[in-house]
Amino acid sequence: MKLTIISDKGVPMMVVSKVIRKGSSLEVTGKMMGAWPAKMYITPKEFWNCIRIALSPSVLSYIIIYPIILLMHLFKRKK
Repeated sequence: MKLTIISDKGVPMMVVSKVIRKGSSLEVTGKMMGAWPAKMYITPKEFWNCIRIALSPSVLSYIIIYPIILLMHLFKRKK
């Protein structure tokens, strides 16, 4: 399974292919701009920032209305 992060123009900026624990950090493996292999690391301190971002009101509201968003997206594709 891959996670593709796109720009506002719809261009893939990063494709995350794997996230594993590496020592006390998380190693994120993927490709930047579809061409350059990259390994990035999230330290324990930065992981806390990820959690804070994920628990922000805007992300939590997105999670709550995600089923509606998904249905609307699927309905648009069928037309």
